[in-house]
Amino acid sequence: MSCQQEVKKTEFQAVEKNIPEQKKEEYNIESQKIKADTIITKSTILLLGPDDKEVEEIKKKQGEDNFYTIVDDANYYSAEIFEIVPATIFTGYRIIDFPKENYVFDKSRSENKWLVIDYKPGSKPTIYSLVDYYRHITEK
Repeated sequence: MSCQQEVKKTEFQAVEKNIPEQKKEEYNIESQKIKADTIITKSTILLLGPDDKEVEEIKKKQGEDNFYTIVDDANYYSAEIFEIVPATIFTGYRIIDFPKENYVFDKSRSENKWLVIDYKPGSKPTIYSLVDYYRHITEK
C-alpha cells in the first residue's frame, strides 16, 4: 500500500450533496447505498485490469486467439507504464469513490477492461486506456 493514498472499505451515501437535508424529502430524493471498494483522497495513479468474469467475456467476444494478442499488448503497455511511473498501483477495485470530487467510478460501466485512473485532488479523475495513458506519459 502506498503512503500516497488512503484506502478503506466503506459504504457511503450517494446523494446530491448540494441539496439541503430538509429539501431532499420535498424533492423526493432518496439516499442510495453504494458499496465502494475503496476511497481515494490523495493523488494516485491506478491501473485496473479485467477480473475473471471479464476475461471470459473478452474471450467469448474476441475469440481465444485474439484474446491472447490483446493480453500480450496489455502486458506490454502495463510494464512500460510501471517502468516510467513506478508509483502506479495495480488494483482489483471495481467501485472507487473520490469523495472530494463527488465522483464514483464504476468499472462495470466501462467498455475497456484495462484502464488507468489518474487522480489529483481538485479535479475529476482522468480515465485512460493503457495505450492512451502510455502516450500521455511518453509524448510530453
